[in-house]
Amino acid sequence: MQSEHTSDLQAEKLDIIQWLAGVNEHRIIKQFMLLKQTNQESISLQLSTDEKKAIDAGIASIESGRSMTHDEAMAITRKKFSGLYK
Repeated sequence: MQSEHTSDLQAEKLDIIQWLAGVNEHRIIKQFMLLKQTNQESISLQLSTDEKKAIDAGIASIESGRSMTHDEAMAITRKKFSGLYK
């Protein structure tokens, strides 16, 4: 399922790239450049190197199938900390 999502994402990105390649309006290109700059600035300002590494590790775990649903996590939590759930 993850490879299907990845291929869909790649197809969407290629579609945007092809569309953008045909754009001849300076205003639209400038808007994309501002979006890119804003995105890069907000990410670099908000996340530390350790946070970025942790996120990358989490994504890698999910992509390799090492994850659980919210319900599974809650069941483990309820079992481990049963005194908190009455």
